[in-house]
Amino acid sequence: MAVPAVNLTIEKGTDFEATFNLFEADSSAAVLSQLGTTYASIRKHPTSTDSVEFSKTITAGTGTIKLTLTAEQTATLKAGRNYFDVVLTISNKKTKVIKGTAIVEESVSV
Repeated sequence: MAVPAVNLTIEKGTDFEATFNLFEADSSAAVLSQLGTTYASIRKHPTSTDSVEFSKTITAGTGTIKLTLTAEQTATLKAGRNYFDVVLTISNKKTKVIKGTAIVEESVSV
């Protein structure tokens, strides 16, 4: 599986949700059998020790991954460019399946 780079925009103080579909090289849906631990977090800098963990919903048979953050979680993010990734453990092997940047924007109304 190639690791797609994705750009997101997150509004501070609002609920956030993004859904990703993973595909095999032949364009068929990735079947995530023998799925173990899933890691998905966002941080200001790739080497930062402070991070916020996404909630994850994975549909293994279709290769669908939904990431969510609550309004309370997005309120704690630092404005500007942030980095995130999703790492799956499949058959005891850790594999990064999504990576990218998230622009966190201030919200005026919340």
